[in-house]
Amino acid sequence: MKIRTLLVIPAFAALIVAAVACGDGPAKPPDAGTPAPGATRPGIPADFGPAPTLGGNVKTITPAHATLVSQASTRSPNAGVPKGLCAEVSFDGLPENAQWFRIAFDDKEVTPKLTWIVASTTDPKDGKVCYAPAEGFTIGKHTAALSVQDPRNPTAPTKQVVAWAFEVTP
Repeated sequence: MKIRTLLVIPAFAALIVAAVACGDGPAKPPDAGTPAPGATRPGIPADFGPAPTLGGNVKTITPAHATLVSQASTRSPNAGVPKGLCAEVSFDGLPENAQWFRIAFDDKEVTPKLTWIVASTTDPKDGKVCYAPAEGFTIGKHTAALSVQDPRNPTAPTKQVVAWAFEVTP
C-alpha cells in the first residue's frame, strides 16, 4: 500500500510557461451528436489545436485534449483529493523531481498553486500534479501547458512541453 504525501511546491522566479493559443471566439455549441462529457469530440480537434504528445516525463493529462467536462468535475473542495487539471508524471532523469514541472492555465502561470501527490518524499519515482482550485473552472474553453525544465537554469532548453485544450460545460 502506498502512502500518499501531499506537497505544495513553492513559487519559481523563472520564465512563465506560454500556453498554446487554440482558436478564437466562443466555443461551438454542441449538437445532438455530441458525445457525453469527458469524451473526445469528432471534428472538433482542429478548433482545439493538435493533440499533445505524451510520454517521457508527462505520462497522462486530465481533462484529456478536446474533451467536454462538467464544471462539477473540476471542483476540489477537498485539497487531499484534487480534481481540475492534473497530470501523472515521471521523475526519471530529473534530479530535483517536482521542481522541474511548471503549469500554465489560460495563459497564466499557476505553478505556485500546484498540489503534488507522491508515494514518498524521499526519491519518488513518479507522482501526480494538479492545479485544482476549490471552486473549479469557469464554463467555456480552457488551455493548459505543462513544461519540464531545469529550475536552476531557465535559459536551458526545455526538456518537454505538453499543451492542450478542453471545454468545461454546465
